[in-house]
Formats: sequence, C-alpha cells, structure tokens
Amino acid sequence: MLARNIILTITSLILIYYYYWNHLDFYKQILINSRIPDYTRWILSDKYIAKRYAALNGFKVPQTYQLVRYPQELRDIPDTCVIKPVDLCDNEAVFLIKNNIEIRSGKRFSLEKTVATLLKTRAQIYNEFYMHIDMYDGLVPFTGYIVEELLLDENGDPPCDYKCYTFGGTIFFIAVTYNRKKENGVQTFDVVWLDRDWNPVRTPMLQKGYKYQQLSKPKGFDRMIQLVEAMGRKFERHCRIDVYLIGGEVYLGEFTFFTGARLHTVAANVQLGMLWKLFPDNYFALDERLFDIVPKFYNDPYL
Repeated sequence: MLARNIILTITSLILIYYYYWNHLDFYKQILINSRIPDYTRWILSDKYIAKRYAALNGFKVPQTYQLVRYPQELRDIPDTCVIKPVDLCDNEAVFLIKNNIEIRSGKRFSLEKTVATLLKTRAQIYNEFYMHIDMYDGLVPFTGYIVEELLLDENGDPPCDYKCYTFGGTIFFIAVTYNRKKENGVQTFDVVWLDRDWNPVRTPMLQKGYKYQQLSKPKGFDRMIQLVEAMGRKFERHCRIDVYLIGGEVYLGEFTFFTGARLHTVAANVQLGMLWKLFPDNYFALDERLFDIVPKFYNDPYL
C-alpha cells in the first residue's frame, strides 16, 4: 500500500510538472510563440525602428547620431553617446560613453577597440539575437549599428530602467533595474519588481540580484502608465516595454516580445505564463505605419 501511494505521488508530481512546463511556463511559451511569423514583433525587435515607432505614439526617444551597416563605418563619435547593435541583446556590445569614458568599464573610449569588440561579438553571437531566429527563417531586419544620445538622470548618471510587463493592454509588473556594473567582463545589477500600484513584490522574481524594498514613486509614473498601457492595447500582444523616466518624461528603451525569461524564478514564470494564457496575443493586429518608417535598405520578410 505504501509503495502504491509513493508511486501515485511521484506520478502526480511528474504530471503536474509536465503540465506546468508545457502550458504555463512563460519561457516555454516564448519559445513556442517565437516560431509564429509576425511582422510587428519581428520589425520592432530592431532598436532603431522601435524608437521611430515609439515617437509616433507619444514616447520621448534618444536622438540618433549615426546608423551604419558595419562597425568600420563609424566616424566622428561624440564625446558622450551610446554605441550598440540594432539587433542584438548582448550587453558586451553596448557602449555607454560619457566625456570619452566608457561608463561601465571606467576606461577611456577607443573607437578602434570598440570596433574590434563589435566585430568579435557579431562573429561569436551565433543565434543569440534580440529575438529568436525561428521567425522568417532567421531573417533579421538589419544587422547594423546605431550611435545615439546617452540618456542621463538629474545626477548625470545612467537612469533606472523600468521594465513594464503588459498583457491585454495592462501593466501587471514593473521591474526596476539599477546599479548596473561591469566587473571583469561580467554584468551585474540590482532589481525589484513592483505591481501596477507601485507595491514591491516580496517573492523573488529574478534568480540573481533581487532586492525587495519599497522605492519612491518616480516623477512621470502616471504618464508612464498611460503611454505604456496605450501601447500595449495597440499591440494586442503581450510585451515588456522598457522605459526610462527622466525629468518626468517617458523615454523608450525597447520593446521586448522575447524577454530573458531564463533569468526569472519559477514563481515569476508561472505568473507571467498564466497571464499570457488569460490574455493571448493577436498576431493579426498590424499598424500599417510600421511599413512607412522602415528604411529601404532594411530586409523585408515578404520579398
């Protein structure tokens, strides 16, 4: 009898885990849905296009100084700026430069070394693109590089990052990321998740760097809620909309339809996965203005 109960218990646990992994896990759903062709998610994975589209929808965006196809084409870099690929999510290839000093490393900026790092990252990145490569047979909108304005807060430091998890046009979680550092080539940061009413979530939602605490509500919070939720309703898809709040203004960071869910805890991915089930994506929704803001030299999945 005891053996039978043990077998039944183990079987039940296996079935529960199988159901969770295949139906509720947020990361698993991302992998499945990344295979579905969807022009909106595909083109907005490009950081330059995302900025142009955000500006059409009321967000502030950093000024663009250069947009080039190859790192070797970068010229006359401003003393203060950001250099990054438009299609990759690897922080190794993002350079925050203030007064000719790379902020995260503390070293003097060198264009030659930066170009070498960008080329090395591109050669080694394999399939670690900003979005999964299953869509449109791995076609990427543009594998170029952007030089843009460096956003700084009132103290002259890189601002906090507010990552808003939206489902059905509503923000359910806001992950506030701060204290970003780069030590010995390793990126570290602190983060706390809050609900829409700015209450911190006690349960750890990230595997590393989670700091449960009450934060002061930032200036521009209500405007952020308004803009982000309006964008979520227009998308008709789940999206993590990353923004910065500077002087009460809401600046777009990026639209993230394929988040780094492997860094989440199980508790986070269960909750996000359930929300996605409650508010499924509509991949037929399309704002045709997207076609008007894409440069002609970008790739087209329909050609």
